[in-house]
Amino acid sequence: MQITSVVNQKGGVGKTALSVGAAAALAERGRRVLLIDLDPQGHATTEMLGLPEAPVSGPSLAKALTKMWKGPVEELIVPHPRSNLGPGGAFDVIPTSPGMFDLIRRLDSFRVPGWQLARVIQFANYDHVLIDCPPALDVLTNNALAATHGILVPVQPDRTSIRALRLLNDQLNYVQQSVQREPIPYFGVVPGLYRRPMSTYAAAALAELENFGYPLLAHVPLGVVMNEAAAHGMPVTTFAPETTQAVAFRQIAEVLDQHLARQPAPAPVPIADEFVFEDFITSVAQTRNENDTGSRKKLYDLLPKKPRG
Repeated sequence: MQITSVVNQKGGVGKTALSVGAAAALAERGRRVLLIDLDPQGHATTEMLGLPEAPVSGPSLAKALTKMWKGPVEELIVPHPRSNLGPGGAFDVIPTSPGMFDLIRRLDSFRVPGWQLARVIQFANYDHVLIDCPPALDVLTNNALAATHGILVPVQPDRTSIRALRLLNDQLNYVQQSVQREPIPYFGVVPGLYRRPMSTYAAAALAELENFGYPLLAHVPLGVVMNEAAAHGMPVTTFAPETTQAVAFRQIAEVLDQHLARQPAPAPVPIADEFVFEDFITSVAQTRNENDTGSRKKLYDLLPKKPRG
């Protein structure tokens, strides 16, 4: 299972369109694909694919990441019913949920935030997992980067994207050091959201982006067809399969499949990397009951504790 994070802290660069388009193109190739909507705004879930958010009362990604829900990952997943699938292919989604906006504060309370998402999806049964990251270098993006095998970076051909790439590289180094993982490779940079023909300014900015040395993949230029496909809750590869954008997504999917063929066995996900309140209280209660006397004895017995094994 290859995990690809679609990431750029700069908003409005086509990140969600790339996540959905590449995922749909992989499913069209007959791959089993899971798209994770990690962005609290939930555009991939609701605007691009026409799916509902996870219900408040049921299991959700937000609850799974904070261990408020500990069931199997399959209970978080919904299939997308309006995509073209190749033989054996699947296009499934872990949708956004109302609790996602509160996640950053809660995940920051973990002793070593970063591995929560990897634990949630480690037993998923897919060829590809694509993560649509939020437009921020926050703890949610760190979770995606900790779990990922490589990144796709959508960019606009302008000077702000050059600065954004430098900031992203700083964040990659921070995550690699904080969770002690191997370097995170670029699967590719995807230029997009520009008008054709490309202006002299955009061409100069693109040439400067090429100096970073990362693979430049197929371009995804602006086109009203992207909005029309989203209005029907369909990926553009299904809605308008012959368009420039659909062809570009298929070329990007082919690149991701090439990386899948070279993917080494996954590294084990760390287990004990967080503070668990119930474990702490169990330990404190046991110690206090052994050492305290009088009215202070069993002081912690009314607090929630894990049963002793």
